[in-house]
Amino acid sequence: MEHLRGTNVVFAIVMALLVVQSSTRPQPDELDDIKKTLYDACSKKFPLTEEIKNNVKNSIVTDDQNFKCFLRCCFDEMSLIDEDGIIDGESLAAMAVDKIKPVAEKIVHDCLPAGKQEKQDGCEAAFKFLSCGIKLNPLTIELLPLQ
Repeated sequence: MEHLRGTNVVFAIVMALLVVQSSTRPQPDELDDIKKTLYDACSKKFPLTEEIKNNVKNSIVTDDQNFKCFLRCCFDEMSLIDEDGIIDGESLAAMAVDKIKPVAEKIVHDCLPAGKQEKQDGCEAAFKFLSCGIKLNPLTIELLPLQ
């Protein structure tokens, strides 16, 4: 029994460290690694053409189902969208690095009205959010994991 108590204490400490670590924003040098990991995971499921990637990098958003679902996949991998297509804008803004944080806060405020998101397809929700964000500020593309 004493052995189990010690194991529970170690488990609690490890969990506390993981929570603290996961609640901090990524550092700029970690951001590229995170973006690459997201891109690799989601582009395998939803491949993007070079044309779509180049268009988005130039703030031209293409109404393409793979692109829409690539975006949802990225939000999903970061636990920023639920099964009803509701985007967690507060967490998204909190995760943003200092350089892009004001942009993230603005697009969350303007593109995700508090309490007014409706249940919808996650691919469509992610696409609408990004489209709105790029219209407000082209720097929104810096949030995307495009290679």
